[in-house]
Amino acid sequence: MTDRGVYGHIGPEALRLLLISPGFASETINCTLITIEDRKNAPEYDAISYVWGTELSEEPIMCNGHRVTVTKNLIQAMRYLRPLPNWDSVITWPKDYQLHSSRNAWGSFAKNRQEQEYSISQQERPIWIDALCINQKNMAEKENQVKRMHETFANAVAVKIWLGQADDSYKADFSRLKELRPRGLPVLTQQVHIGQYGKMPVVLTFIAQALRNVDAGNDYHTASRAATNTAYRNLVHGFPDSDAVEWEVLRDFFDNPWFERIWVVQEVVHARRAIAIRGDWQIEWGALGKAATWFQTQGFALPPDVQFHGDKRDLLPVSKVSAMWQITGDRRPLLRMLRELRGRKATLKVDKIYAAYSLAEETIYFLENNKTFDPLIEPTYDPKRVDEVYPNVVRFLIIYHANLAVLSHAGGIQGVRTSGCPSWVPDWNQPKISTELVSGNKDESPFNANSDELLVIGDTADLKCLSVKGIKVSNGSIRAYGDKLISYRFRHTSYKEEYDFVKSAWNLVAHLASGNNASRDDQLDLYHPENIPHTFVSTLSAGLNEVKQPIDEDSNFLDDAADWLLQQFRGQIPVSGVSKKWRLPRAVWNRSSSGRFREAFTQACLDRRFFITSGDLMGIGPETMERNDIVVILFGGQVPYVVRELGEGKYSFIGECYVPGLMAGEAVDQWRKSRRKAELFNLV
Repeated sequence: MTDRGVYGHIGPEALRLLLISPGFASETINCTLITIEDRKNAPEYDAISYVWGTELSEEPIMCNGHRVTVTKNLIQAMRYLRPLPNWDSVITWPKDYQLHSSRNAWGSFAKNRQEQEYSISQQERPIWIDALCINQKNMAEKENQVKRMHETFANAVAVKIWLGQADDSYKADFSRLKELRPRGLPVLTQQVHIGQYGKMPVVLTFIAQALRNVDAGNDYHTASRAATNTAYRNLVHGFPDSDAVEWEVLRDFFDNPWFERIWVVQEVVHARRAIAIRGDWQIEWGALGKAATWFQTQGFALPPDVQFHGDKRDLLPVSKVSAMWQITGDRRPLLRMLRELRGRKATLKVDKIYAAYSLAEETIYFLENNKTFDPLIEPTYDPKRVDEVYPNVVRFLIIYHANLAVLSHAGGIQGVRTSGCPSWVPDWNQPKISTELVSGNKDESPFNANSDELLVIGDTADLKCLSVKGIKVSNGSIRAYGDKLISYRFRHTSYKEEYDFVKSAWNLVAHLASGNNASRDDQLDLYHPENIPHTFVSTLSAGLNEVKQPIDEDSNFLDDAADWLLQQFRGQIPVSGVSKKWRLPRAVWNRSSSGRFREAFTQACLDRRFFITSGDLMGIGPETMERNDIVVILFGGQVPYVVRELGEGKYSFIGECYVPGLMAGEAVDQWRKSRRKAELFNLV
């Protein structure tokens, strides 16, 4: 991206900043790099957050007197970010201009640069842009600056988010003016719809209305109706009908690739102040995040990480915007951050790891004290070592926390792995739709499948092998399974795929409820015929309600589950062992909320399969399971796992699973009584 002669050597504490000369849009960009030997002495500066892009600009910029080629997106950003000349020839908007912020609903959070007068300090304030302020060809400098990235953004006066040029090609249909005025988008005058001025005024109006709704809250007597009736919801919240074209304008805004990128998360989380820039429009990041979160909580959000094929209408891609807004400066466990960032995009697969460091508890000590990282997680961009990054992070997490929580994030994804890592290593470069049963190292999990047996790691010279001690579950070979669950998991609709999944699952275990099977002496109460419907519901929900509480601690959840089963299957699946209400009049059922069970079951089963073992244990597990895979308990792991025997003591790790009768350590307790030896599972 850069030419020779621009950079000199800098020390580990140094920081480069960029001064862009004022100019008009048609002028060549002229800038100067300055070096601050100690970043603690840096002057006030702004940091730029943007998407690099791959298309190079045909026009170079001038930097330190040299012609430098940058990407097309960066040169567009620099044109809009550089100050205008402080001359009388620069035209600004008067306060009575129709789009001036002082005249509109967005005045508290958005402005257009044509209405602003620049101060001397703004004219002279340098900026920091990673593509230019870091010598991208110097590996050592790049690795050092990556570790200090959080400081760079935290110390900036403002982080300016470049969302690209504004598209003003849209013009509202004048004939729709009368239709929209009573509810929805306002007009600027009696005759001009706001959409006549392009897309951004429409976007800003939507955001302003969402913020009004945030302030108003949901404390109104028809809130429950708004939650289930989308037309009514839009009406009471001041938005147009779901088929209005203005929703496409807003959806296009939130569909910006910047919201998908991984590095931008730490850039805005650490910022003192962040401002999104789209063309000449500047919007406070806080307003965007708060509005996106409101849209998500009110059912406007498209399902994240799922390709939605339905009519989008008023559905918006706001989930990742909201998630970013809700991440605060508080440190979180590294494994949790890796999970939250997993669905985001990065050019380099190792950045899926490094972008989490400044937000994680385990790594912040090294960053804040400028200490050398643990060798297992030291950032490297060396092409010869990048394939070691993912396995080394897994080993670090296992050793640091003395448990196998990270294995819940591995396996379970069909298709070609992009990382080339062993089966026990999560492919963080690939999105994972299913929700982990154990999401983090510090979570107080309700599961204790290993009955508190301590982690034991075996010695092995093979760096691609993870050797851990555990036991095979008696009669734990997978005998049969159904198709994986596919669901959009949003709003209040039960999909045919959900019905088919539950029906298929019940077909696998219906014989257990009939009482025709010969009972065994070691059979758990959970699997007695009269208890099979209850155990079936427990399996579908992984033993948890929609807010991750054990279902046995929620007095109404089983009633809600029975209600959903009755609605969907009309008695084909018995509910006598699920709820005590099943013999009562139907009017009593109206108090139940069947949607709670649907939410819990789709959350637990999404992209998983229902299975039954050779010993008639039922469970849900990874979509990549095959017949004759085996269920094992690995010491240090809170849940059972599915593995595939490869011979010579080696196993392929398939993924975590939920099996009633194993989750509280029952298999380990039996193993202790038998005095059998545990074995080492060499996962490869």
